[in-house]
Amino acid sequence: MTTADEIVLHVKDLYVSFYTYEGVVKALDGVIMFLRRGDTMGLVGETGCGKSVTAKAILGLVEAPGRIEGGKVIFFDKDAETQEITELDLAQLTSEEMLEIRGNKISIVFQDPATYPNPVFRIGDQIAEVIELHQDLSLDVLYMKIAKLELALSETNSDVNRAEIESKIAYYRQQMEDPPEPDKKSIKEAAKLKAIEMLRMVRMPAPEQVANQYPHELSGGMRQRALIAMSLACNPSILICDEATTALDVTVQAQVLKLLNQLKTEIGTSIIVITHDMGVVAETCEWVNVMYAGTSVESCATERLFTKPLHPYTAGLLKAVPKLHEDRERLPQIRGSVPNLISPPTGCRFHPRCDYATEICIETKPILEELEPRHWAACHHPLWTSGGKKNE
Repeated sequence: MTTADEIVLHVKDLYVSFYTYEGVVKALDGVIMFLRRGDTMGLVGETGCGKSVTAKAILGLVEAPGRIEGGKVIFFDKDAETQEITELDLAQLTSEEMLEIRGNKISIVFQDPATYPNPVFRIGDQIAEVIELHQDLSLDVLYMKIAKLELALSETNSDVNRAEIESKIAYYRQQMEDPPEPDKKSIKEAAKLKAIEMLRMVRMPAPEQVANQYPHELSGGMRQRALIAMSLACNPSILICDEATTALDVTVQAQVLKLLNQLKTEIGTSIIVITHDMGVVAETCEWVNVMYAGTSVESCATERLFTKPLHPYTAGLLKAVPKLHEDRERLPQIRGSVPNLISPPTGCRFHPRCDYATEICIETKPILEELEPRHWAACHHPLWTSGGKKNE
């Protein structure tokens, strides 16, 4: 689809099943998607289409009775200093190896901000724990010590004290060439200061105060900002936002979406926004992947998706979005209901609900292919021909 230097994540033919007493739930059936560096990509679809399962599969969080049955999750890890790219198949890594990736290279912000911060630990301590786990704080400890000494230097009037302080500052600066292993107390202090800086970066009011508060003392919007700060603490290459604004009111949702766009520019993180809200996609995403019943059905630039969808399911989603300039008593809806994934439909999983379905749709599963330049769709009867004419 594109080169390794341009993309940071490529999911290829991903299959995930859940083995239950009722039968095998085929949650993901050959999902394909890619995320370009520096982009915000929307992963959209109805509830139950496999968006969150895809996120968990990327992070190695699919638990029993779930299992990754096949496919690859290729992460192109670029070294910040050398710019060398290492290709990793996350689906093949062990649990211990994934610990080096999860929270460090790839982070996630979950849906409900009231659930995920641990209620018995202070916000600052939870962010600091992530920093301690994944970052080398040797230099940070030295910078912290120098900052304290420079403050003391500015406050003293004694020539003897000034000479002693300046000597210590020179000593710590010399150590920066080969920083020694700091003690645990210094590491914790440096991590806490860095946690406060992360809270400040996500525009948290009074970050020093919030760092010493518990989750129940914060509003929903502040908790979500704290979760974003925790997720970005290690400057990850990828940030996954799994319905991160769904539980928030409209005003706070707009603030969080604006914040994510600003942080993406500041940090250079690529973002996956998992949502069923097409308005969120239009507001924040450059690229969109549409899923239906565990399959990938369409992938293209956001503007193109809204103006020229190729898949009937995508067109149905867009028609169901209320528009201010239209006076309707009833919004259009996609007929039927989401299929049972224990016994999904043959061929194209959308065919029982599709107005364009024919015999080939029932018998043969369509392949996600580039039907138009930089526009992929999995459909035997796309809505637009290559000549730009709409199929009715």
